[in-house]
Amino acid sequence: MILLRRYLIYLIAVILIAVAFTYASAKLYEEFAFIKNDNWQILPSPGDKDRDMYTRAFVAMRGTFALSKPEAAYFHAFNDIEDIKLIGNCTYNIIGNDIVSRWWSITVYNKDGYLVENDEKIYALNSDTVDFNFEGGFEIILTSDDNLISEISEKNWIRIPNDEHFSVALRIYLPGEEYFSKLKRVDLPKIEKLRCKDE
Repeated sequence: MILLRRYLIYLIAVILIAVAFTYASAKLYEEFAFIKNDNWQILPSPGDKDRDMYTRAFVAMRGTFALSKPEAAYFHAFNDIEDIKLIGNCTYNIIGNDIVSRWWSITVYNKDGYLVENDEKIYALNSDTVDFNFEGGFEIILTSDDNLISEISEKNWIRIPNDEHFSVALRIYLPGEEYFSKLKRVDLPKIEKLRCKDE
């Protein structure tokens, strides 16, 4: 009986250690695996078949069916250019130049990783639907302000969730080599805060 109790204690200890290690690994993974470029972060080539077990687990949780280099590059932003978390009670402007690639898109997700529900059914803009300026650049307004949406309805805009954190995904398909070899320096759109409701 004493021996059985001892083995039971060992089993519980091993399970607790494994759970703690798994939790810590998940928390620390993003700090070490992701590369930052201004307000964006990227997990290099998450679709590679030779990726490690931590990357496979992360992709299974958050990015199923990720493509590998050179097919696609996936960038995500949770903060603005000032490194402040994106929040729905503020209005933002994404400013960038056309991205050399076969196709690219910018999509907004709520804090749970789902598309932001809206009556207009506008969830993303891409290289085919965005309106470019004369210099070949673009601006996309991110807002939850209905009055502002009415004013800019003919411009580039995406609705963000009201008063909660959100993220922005930039997906680039068949991009140039610099989107893999110069991840920290490659030119990406900037997300600038314009104003907040309580300001």
